[in-house]
Amino acid sequence: MVLKDKDIRAALKEHLARRKPTAEKVVDELRVQNGGAIADVVALYKEMHCYEIKGETDSVGRLTKQSSFYSLVFPKLTAVVALNHLKWAMSNLPSYWGIIVAVEKEGVVTLCYKRSAGFNPNFDKELGLMILWKDELINIASNILSIRVKSSHTRQELASIMGPMLKKNDVLGLIKNAILAR
Repeated sequence: MVLKDKDIRAALKEHLARRKPTAEKVVDELRVQNGGAIADVVALYKEMHCYEIKGETDSVGRLTKQSSFYSLVFPKLTAVVALNHLKWAMSNLPSYWGIIVAVEKEGVVTLCYKRSAGFNPNFDKELGLMILWKDELINIASNILSIRVKSSHTRQELASIMGPMLKKNDVLGLIKNAILAR
């Protein structure tokens, strides 16, 4: 059996459901950077944790570009890779990225931690806010921050206005709460 994204994803979601503390929500396919990348699985804990999956036949070369996107918008990151990609992941992903290897044996996918995720030093508040939809940003700006917004404001403009006003942890909390409310 070739270990594919869908097989790893199912095992990962089962793992996340059993893990303590339990995620408040697990989201599949979360668009980031205006659709420049799509995070495979995002678990919402106190902070968001992005999991990027690479099955046996997936190209890990794309992960280099994706990791630069994800490193700007998620505080925690983990690659979940098939065994054939483990060496590449250990050598090429930043040290704050966690790495989990997925192995299939007799139809069962098991996950094994090779490196725990550290706290990402590259999180960008404005780019993080860009994960949200325009109506979510307008709601935060007007109802939480009491900022007068125009309907003509773009998501980028709203994020640029709010980002400097907020602390990193406040941004992370606002993003998480907006995604939880979806």
